[in-house]
Amino acid sequence: MPNRTTQDERPERLSHRWALILTAAGLVGAVVLSIGGPLAALGAAGASVLGLDQVLR
Repeated sequence: MPNRTTQDERPERLSHRWALILTAAGLVGAVVLSIGGPLAALGAAGASVLGLDQVLR
């Protein structure tokens, strides 16, 4: 999938929606890491990304 560009050929910046999704997933991952370990944190962060992508679409 090619990168989208603006009219002056600069790559498009990260949208606010994805910034919010990645920030929330990082926070969820950090909380779950302290409780359940690294594998649970990766799972929780991944599930957060998928869920928030669907909700915020």
